[in-house]
Amino acid sequence: MSIVVFFDLGETLVIPRLSDNGSLLELKVLPFVPDVLDKLTGTEVNNVKLRLGVISNTGEETLARMRSVMAEARLLDFFDPALLLFSSVEGIDKRQKQFFERAVQRSGTRPEQCIYVGEDEVELRTAESAKLHTSYHPLHVFHVIDLIAQGH
Repeated sequence: MSIVVFFDLGETLVIPRLSDNGSLLELKVLPFVPDVLDKLTGTEVNNVKLRLGVISNTGEETLARMRSVMAEARLLDFFDPALLLFSSVEGIDKRQKQFFERAVQRSGTRPEQCIYVGEDEVELRTAESAKLHTSYHPLHVFHVIDLIAQGH
């Protein structure tokens, strides 16, 4: 059984710094994030490594720009490239259940094997409506992983 953890970026893993016209300049990584992601990339559930992805609303940024700022922030290598879903690329955002359903489809797993980690209550409810597990904070995700591993 493969478990996939999808993270929101802004206010969950990073604080985005925007230009005056709203374009993304850089991502400031929250202090605890590198340790959490490092621990997650080394975590196995039933002898299968976790996979990590991103589901994020990204204004009008291109895939190349998002990959670039994530690389500059030293985040990109933690994530499966196939599981980077950005609203600006996908044409839908996290207010839409279809965004989460698309993430599950790309993961090749079932929704019950996916976790969405984000701070926004509406987005968490939308992810739950698509049958994903949710976590309100990156540190809380370890508890949710344990619950899934126990069959809850």
